[in-house]
Amino acid sequence: MPELAAIAFPQMIVPPEPTQARSKQAFERLLQVGEQLLAENRFDEIGVADLAKLAETSVGTFYRLLKDKDTLSRLLLQRFFSDMVTQVEALTELHQWQERSLEDFIRAMVAMFVAVNHGRRGVLRALITRSSQDAQFRDRVHQINHLISQRTVAVLASKSASIAHPNPTQAMMVVPPVLLGILNQHTLTGSLSFLSAAALEDELVRIALNYLR
Repeated sequence: MPELAAIAFPQMIVPPEPTQARSKQAFERLLQVGEQLLAENRFDEIGVADLAKLAETSVGTFYRLLKDKDTLSRLLLQRFFSDMVTQVEALTELHQWQERSLEDFIRAMVAMFVAVNHGRRGVLRALITRSSQDAQFRDRVHQINHLISQRTVAVLASKSASIAHPNPTQAMMVVPPVLLGILNQHTLTGSLSFLSAAALEDELVRIALNYLR
């Protein structure tokens, strides 16, 4: 079974490439602090001076590396996309699913989506909000979602014998955005907070399998 081509991830912004070790370390700390602030829903309210202080660097270094907070925000979202694409590529390598069931793949896919939702909710919240406000950014989000769906559908197609939906091709295309849409709504509203992560996974797997079968 031929493997899928690697996803060509379109960059939204060219990241800085500091050459000195201290600058590289400062850049990584700024990214870490930025993601932490997004998780705490404090990114918009904090000033550059306080952000630099949290990252144990100077305001001058911040502006030299990043220019402004919007650049930091875009870099964080771009890194999230890149990490997501890497995970999806690993998950959807076709050879690993040849002898495994449709349910095995659905469970693995849902587990990955839920883990990302739980571990990087702040970045996801920022991503969803920015997508609603910035048309150019929204187009990039659609490109990434399309690429993710393509690879997911390719694995589902290899399990078509287990899919009883009257329109299997359409059903396979529906599953990824529906699952991501449910999790995005949860990210914004906490609507499924009464479920543990394990219970959330089980419910999403049930939704997908009942729809496909």
